[in-house]
Amino acid sequence: MLLRKKLLIFGILVSSFIFSVTLATLYAQIHIIEGTACKCTIPIPILIPMFSSFGILVGLFSFYLMLPTIERSKSEIKNWIELLEPMERRVIQMLIDNNGTITQAKISKEMGKVRAFRVLKKLAARGIIDKIKERKTNVIKLSSKFEFLLKK
Repeated sequence: MLLRKKLLIFGILVSSFIFSVTLATLYAQIHIIEGTACKCTIPIPILIPMFSSFGILVGLFSFYLMLPTIERSKSEIKNWIELLEPMERRVIQMLIDNNGTITQAKISKEMGKVRAFRVLKKLAARGIIDKIKERKTNVIKLSSKFEFLLKK
């Protein structure tokens, strides 16, 4: 519900900015066509920096509105990892310890070939890891969706 409210405020803010820039452009164009550009209430050279500043303000406010949503989604993914089975969490921890890349052979040494194969198959099916064939072994990489786990 909170996300919908923030998105609504974001949409209203951006729409009102676009609308006001359009009106200011129309205002300037009318005065230019009439030949009274220098006599109008708001000087045209002031309109450009005024709306540029307003645009930066709208952008910063929009970022401020959306930042908690972005941060919350990252923490939610970390919480979802806690719901994985112990062996799956162990593989994820091994990946994090090795900067997101490890060979299947190293995982197999740790937990056995069959168990490692099954755990990696489950993780790949969920899109948590990517399995890349390299010569006689597979290289296991953390999916790009979960690369933020590597940053501390």
